[in-house]
Order: sequence, then structure tokens, then C-alpha cells
Amino acid sequence: MTLDLLLISNGTEQHVLYVSNVEKLTGVLICPYYHDYVTILSNTNKRANEYFNTHVEKCKSSTHEPSILLHDIPMPIYPAILNHPTVEYLIANGLMDQFKVQRGFITYDFETLSDQVMKNITDQTTLLSQLSKLSIASTEVYPNNDKSYELVKRCYTLFDELSDNYQDQLEVYELPSNSSFVHLWLAQTFESAEQIYECMRYSDENIPFDKCVKVLGWNSSRFDIALLWDAFDCELWTMSAPIGGLNNTKSITVTHKKSHMKLQFIDAENLFGPMTLKACVKDYGDKTEHKAVFPYELINSKNWNEVLMKTEQFEYEDFKSQLKGGYSITKDEYDQYLIDFKRFTNRLEYLKYYNINDTEIMVKPLMNLIDTFEQFNIDVLHYISIASC
Repeated sequence: MTLDLLLISNGTEQHVLYVSNVEKLTGVLICPYYHDYVTILSNTNKRANEYFNTHVEKCKSSTHEPSILLHDIPMPIYPAILNHPTVEYLIANGLMDQFKVQRGFITYDFETLSDQVMKNITDQTTLLSQLSKLSIASTEVYPNNDKSYELVKRCYTLFDELSDNYQDQLEVYELPSNSSFVHLWLAQTFESAEQIYECMRYSDENIPFDKCVKVLGWNSSRFDIALLWDAFDCELWTMSAPIGGLNNTKSITVTHKKSHMKLQFIDAENLFGPMTLKACVKDYGDKTEHKAVFPYELINSKNWNEVLMKTEQFEYEDFKSQLKGGYSITKDEYDQYLIDFKRFTNRLEYLKYYNINDTEIMVKPLMNLIDTFEQFNIDVLHYISIASC
């Protein structure tokens, strides 16, 4: 015979109470036969109670004997070890003193042109605007042995496709003649990733180390990845199945067919939590860095060449935003823009600076995050989010 008892103690006195109905006391219904079905006791959700009663009736009439299957070898729940071949090898061979986290990576960001479309797709759906690629920038991080690092910044724009030597650049990477500037950036990124990999790999070739470099964008799972889909479709590299949906791609890996170098595109925001890039830099980065500004709505696919080749600075009125119902920046931010613009000869050069700036200011927060997790022997860049560490 089994009795359900409740022990109550205030530190000096103890009382034992008999519980006649555990389910009413806890508000939880548990299958009395196999204990594998649980639901919350509810006076309003009758359907949940009906599902539970149906399950209990099936268990009552079942002749199946419950059993537990155990692994032949006890398996600890430690994803930082079991999901990381390098760490697993180092621990198994007593070489954790050689452990080092990945400090080499690449950050990237797109700038786009927006054209108002106002096209009725269905009776209930209207396409308001359509985005097209204007530029892509990246900052490559080359780690040194003393935890310092070197940065290489790149930016490719629509203007590159108009240059006289554009076809020559495509031929260097054996790209098809109809390739876009994004294809060119991706080919260059594969080449840079090879060098970053050489900076990170272990001198002992027996230590497993994946030939893969992380490429991180901010909020890229919902935006930037969508702009890369057509560039992923190329005869020089292959694309793996993405993790997540098409509207929220958490990770996707692209492998070069010749070098077998892998680029894994992940969203840096998943490593910090939902916030803006500006807030991330303020909380985790270098306080001296600031996010630059740019009048997105002033430029479209019809006027981009004319507008960006002008040498005069943007006026404050150019930063008016229909989406925000006012100005997209403050007066102080505009004053900082005027200071920044003095370093450039035209608006195109400022655009490149602005695009690169968004990738460069991601580096310090990521490095601080890497340092924090390194204290616990966790290689944070091996994962696509903090939750998977």
C-alpha cells in the first residue's frame, strides 16, 4: 500500500499531512499507468481533460509492459564537449592545455536600394517596395597567438560592375562572366577564409579542426541571407541544407568545390539576444565606436549612380523617413555625420565607409563574448547560438 504524504516544517516543528488527491493539490494530471503523459488540471479547458481521460483509458486497456532502454555507455549531457570534436579529442588525450577558441571570423553587411512598387499580389496582399543590392562589406579578423588580431576591410558595390576591369576580376576567381559583385565578394571571402583558417588551426595535425570559418551578420537570418541566395547558386561552390526556415535561416554552410573551404553563415544577434546593433555596441563593445548614419530612402534603383557620385554632403532634410514619420536621425547624429563626411571625396566613398563601419563595430562585442566563454573552455563560435553551447 502506498500513501501520499506532505511534510511541512518551519525549522523547529514538523507536520505530516495525508494527501488524498495529489492531482488537485498540484493542479497537474499524470497518467497513473505509465507516467508518460502530463497535463494541467483545468476547469475551463475541457478538451485537455478529455484528451487526458482518453489517454488513461488506452493505457488501462493496453497490455504493453513499460521498459527503459539505457545506453551501453553512460552519456553525460555536456554539449560543449560532445558537440565539439576538437574539445572531445583534447579531453580524451589529456591535451586541454593546448585548447584555443576560434578568434578568426568574418563579419558582413548589405546596403540596399528600395523601390516603391505598390503592386497588388492578391486581394489581401500588396507589395509595397522591393529591395535590390547596392553594396556588401566585410571585416576579416586574423588572430595572432597573443590574442591580438588584424583587420582587413572590404567593400564591393554596384559601381564595381561598371568598372573596365570587372571581367578581369571575375576571371581571377574563374567566375562566370554574368556574375554579380556579390559573387565576386563571396569568391574573395573564400580566399580570405583560407588564410584565417591557417591562423587558427593547430600545429598538431592529429587534432581535429574543421576547415570552416564563421561569417556573421547582424539580424542576417531575416535579411542579409535572403540577399545571398542567388550568389550561393554557383558552379564553384555548393550549399548545404539551411538550419531554420527560409524566413529565418539560423545557419547555412557553403563549401568551395576545389579548396573544400567552408563558410558558415550565422546570425550574430543569436549570440547576444534580441537587440539592435547600436545597443550591442554600447553594451558589449568599444564605447568610442559609433554606428554611422545614411539616408536610405533618398536612393533608389533609378538615381543611385547620380546621387552617390555627388561631392556635397547630404542635407539634414535628406534623412527624412516616411517609414518613421519624421527624421531618421537626431541633430547630434547629423553633426557627427558632418564630421565623418569630411574625410571623403564623395558620397560613394562615404557609403563604403558606412557599410564597412557596420561590420567593423561588430568585432569588439564578438571578441568580448569569445573571451568571456573562453574562461569556461567553451568555443562560442563553434555554435550558432548561445542556447546551443
